[in-house]
Amino acid sequence: MKQEIAVGIIVILALTVLGYFTIIMSGEIFETHTYYPMTVVFSDVEGLSKDDKVRVNGVLSGYVDTVDLIDNNVVVKLRLYNHFTLYENYEIMVRNETALAGKYVSINPGAPMDENGRQYAVITTRDNLVGTSVPDPFTLLSRLIADNRGNVNATVKNLRDITDKINSGKGTLGKIINEDTVHGQATDLIKQLQDTIEDTREQAPITSFLRAALTAF
Repeated sequence: MKQEIAVGIIVILALTVLGYFTIIMSGEIFETHTYYPMTVVFSDVEGLSKDDKVRVNGVLSGYVDTVDLIDNNVVVKLRLYNHFTLYENYEIMVRNETALAGKYVSINPGAPMDENGRQYAVITTRDNLVGTSVPDPFTLLSRLIADNRGNVNATVKNLRDITDKINSGKGTLGKIINEDTVHGQATDLIKQLQDTIEDTREQAPITSFLRAALTAF
C-alpha cells in the first residue's frame, strides 16, 4: 500500500512539473511579456495568419495579432515584446517557416551605417511600416515551369528523339550500343592501346640507358 502511494505521489509531481514547463513557462495561459503594437503594410502576405511568429534578427520577439485587407493592401498588426532600434534601412519580410508550410514575419532592424559609410536615421514610428514577401518556393517553381513550358517541351522532345535514334541504332552512339561489330572494334582498339602502353614500359629501361650513355659522351 505504501509503495502504491509513493508511486502516485511521484506521478503527480512529474505531471505538475510537466504542466509548469508546458503551460506557465510557455506563456500560453499566464502571459509573462509586456507587448507593444507595430503595424506593417504589405502588398501580399502569402498566407500569413494570426498568431504566426515574429522574429527580430532571428530571435522570437512577438506574434501576428491581426491581418486585414485595406484598399488592396494587407495591413498586419504585430504584438512585440522585445524592444529594438529601427533604422531607415530596415527590412520587414514574410518568410516561409519551412519549405512545405508555415509563415513568419522577419524583421531586420537595419544599422546606423552601411559598409560604404552611408548613415541612416532612426525610425521612431511603429505604424504603417513597409513590408515585403518572399514567394513560396513551390509557387516560384510553378511560375518558372509555366514561363519556360515551351523550352521544357522542346527539351523533352529532343531527348525522346535522341533516345529513339539510339534504340534504333542510328548515329555513332546508337551503333556503339547496338552493333556487335562496333563492340569488337572498340575492344580491339582498347587492346592495341594496352599493348602499346606495355611496349612503352618495356622499352623505358633501354631508352634510359641510351640517354645516359649519350650524355656521358
